[in-house]
Amino acid sequence: MKKSIGAVTMISLCFNICNSWAGLSASSQIALIQGGPATLLYGMMITASAYMAIALSMGELASVYPTAGGQYHFVSILAPKRFNRGLSYTCGILANLSWIAIGAAIIVIPSQQIPAIVTYYHPEFVLQKWHAFLIYESFGFIVVLYNVLALKKLPRTHDIGFATTIIMFIISTLGLFIRSSPKASHTFVWTTFSNSTGWPDGVCFLTALLTTSFIFAGLDAALHMAEEAPNPRTSVPLAGVSAIGIGFITAFTFGIAILYSISDFDEVLAIEGYLPFEINRVGLRSDAGAVGLLIAGVIMTFFVLNAVIQTASRITWALARDNALVFSGLFRQIHPTLEVPVSSILVVWGVLAACGLLILASDTAFNALVSSCVTLQLLSFIMPTALVLYQRRSTTYLPRNRAFGLPNWAGWIINVWAVCMPSILCIFFLFPAFVPVTAESMNYNVVILGIAAFFGTVNWFCYARKHYQGPRIVFHD
Repeated sequence: MKKSIGAVTMISLCFNICNSWAGLSASSQIALIQGGPATLLYGMMITASAYMAIALSMGELASVYPTAGGQYHFVSILAPKRFNRGLSYTCGILANLSWIAIGAAIIVIPSQQIPAIVTYYHPEFVLQKWHAFLIYESFGFIVVLYNVLALKKLPRTHDIGFATTIIMFIISTLGLFIRSSPKASHTFVWTTFSNSTGWPDGVCFLTALLTTSFIFAGLDAALHMAEEAPNPRTSVPLAGVSAIGIGFITAFTFGIAILYSISDFDEVLAIEGYLPFEINRVGLRSDAGAVGLLIAGVIMTFFVLNAVIQTASRITWALARDNALVFSGLFRQIHPTLEVPVSSILVVWGVLAACGLLILASDTAFNALVSSCVTLQLLSFIMPTALVLYQRRSTTYLPRNRAFGLPNWAGWIINVWAVCMPSILCIFFLFPAFVPVTAESMNYNVVILGIAAFFGTVNWFCYARKHYQGPRIVFHD
């Protein structure tokens, strides 16, 4: 494929997907229930440190092995020969499905934003599930068309999206800081811990980190776009690290602005409408301003979803190129004129469209699919990082002359943290958010993981077991 993504555009693409401050805005109500302001702010520091360690660990590997396969190619190279096929295949399926889940999480946002605008102007309007379903499917279809027909030739789309989200961040944050009145106390913002989950405080804090982890989802986008960048050995590591750094600064600042704008904590917890809209209405003291930000949010989602579908299609294409998927011969093809893997884009869209059916079936099932993206992605990061430690950070696999490298002592610390903290998070992200557990409050992440394991296993035995082989380093005497 044509190398059309420069270093700045690569950073824009990664940050557009994470869009940390906007993700925090959409999910802050959950974090406030599961621990309150202290969990939101201090939890963000912990998860940012874990994701920065992941970005640095992946960056080192990408500077040596810049391929669209990303973490599953790293696993194939680092794993013992006896296990490399099975482990790398597992990592690839986890990464691929995590991007499907991220896509579903993004498309559902306009299906909440647009009805919020409609109900503001028409309070008598009653939202039905099929309304949200149609918005979900229509928005996805529009973005897929743009992905197929225009995005490859207009990579600066990501730069426009990045500029849009930064402008939106500045307007929203300054608006909340300046306009909100009365403001919350310093004690409330920095020391309040509120546990409404039924779990002990420690468990409550750890399960609540799902919110502050979700705002960094998608940091591996640069890995899967590496083969479309002129200088991937430097631009890919820079993009991943920059996305986490910019994401933390914007999300932490915006989180503080939100908390200081909350004068009545109990009132916020009782909000039944679309929380970002309601917080902006109260904090900005302007309905028109809140509506304007909501419309801008819909536009911003267009840029986010474009980056997500582009990245998801590239890892699907990489898996097909390695003969890991049924119909790999079809999915690996690049359209000669459009210069994109059209079949891979369409199959990603088809799976996302099918996920939309869960909106009609069950809110609980769809929410489980959305939240599973974090667990699936963390598992795909743990595997290559653990194998780097298994290989003792050998210069055979991480040569000293690599374009991006950490001092060896720092690399050990960062790699260990990138394995240990995400492993802990994956365990607690399987816990129900509230106890006692009901059918509505049950955490169905484990069910999603089971479904992923089922389809991955079926595909392995029906096709990949005989055809798949990831890359290997061959040593010559």
